[in-house]
Amino acid sequence: MTAPQSNALPQVFLNHFYVVLDSLTCRAVQEDAFFRNHFAPNEKRTTTNADLTYTGLYFYGVHTYFELFDIADSPGRRLGDSGIAFGVDQPGAIKDLHEKQGQSFEPSLKSVTRLYEGKPIPWFFMATSRSLPYESELSSWVMEYDPEFLANWNSQPSGTNRGVSREDILKRYSEVVAPVDEPLLEDVVGLTLAADGPNANNLIELCLQLGYRIDRKEAEGVALHGPDFVLQVIPASESVRGIREIKMSTRTGPKREEELQFGRSTLRFVGSSPIWSLR
Repeated sequence: MTAPQSNALPQVFLNHFYVVLDSLTCRAVQEDAFFRNHFAPNEKRTTTNADLTYTGLYFYGVHTYFELFDIADSPGRRLGDSGIAFGVDQPGAIKDLHEKQGQSFEPSLKSVTRLYEGKPIPWFFMATSRSLPYESELSSWVMEYDPEFLANWNSQPSGTNRGVSREDILKRYSEVVAPVDEPLLEDVVGLTLAADGPNANNLIELCLQLGYRIDRKEAEGVALHGPDFVLQVIPASESVRGIREIKMSTRTGPKREEELQFGRSTLRFVGSSPIWSLR
C-alpha cells in the first residue's frame, strides 16, 4: 500500500452494513421473486476466512451492498446485532487514515483473506475500531480492498482484474451471480440505527474522526453526514436495537407509490426511493 501524500483525511464512504434478522423476515426476503429476480444482484453465500465462517444473504448495489443474517444461523448473536463497514476507494487511503486517526483504531491494520477454490487469497485491509470491536453487538470498521483480490478471485478474461474501489469489487460480485433483469438498487444512502448510550457515543465519535458532519436533534437522535450517506443514530430500547431503517437510491424505473411486506419488515417506495423499515 502506498499512502497518498496529503494533510487532509481521505474520503471515507459506506462500504456495506449487516444486520441479524428474525427467521420469518429472512425467509420472506429469500423466497420473494421481486427481491431475488429484480431488486438487485444477490446471493446466499457462505464465506470462510482465517478467523470465521458465516452464511448470509447479500444484495449488491453500485458502490454499496448489504448482508442479512438469519438469527437461526447465527449462534451467539441477538436480533438486531449490526455492523457498519466504512470503505475507501483509493490505494493506500486506509494506511493514511490509520496514521492520522490511530487513536480510533486498533494499533495494527489487519489483512483479511477469503477462501477461494480451497486456498486463502488476499481480500481487504481492515482498520478495526477500538470502541466498536468486530463481531460485537454493534461493530464498525474501515476497509480497503487488496489490489490483488480481483486477479485471484473469479478473474475475468475480458477484465483488467485490478482495482480497489467499491465499484470495481461490486461489479465483479455482480458478474458471478445469477443475472438480475434491470436491477433496481443503486446504493444505500441512509441508515437509521438504534443504539444504547455507550455504543451510540462510540459510533458518533468514530464518525467524527472519519470526517463526518453532525446534526443534533435531541428528540430524534443524531444525524451524521458522510460523503455518500447519512447515518441517523437513535436511542435503543429492549425491543428496538440495531439497524431499523434503510434508505436507498434506484438506478432506473418510474416513480411509484407502493408498500410491500416481508415478514416483520416493510419496503415502501416513496417516489423513486425505497425505504425499508425493520421491526
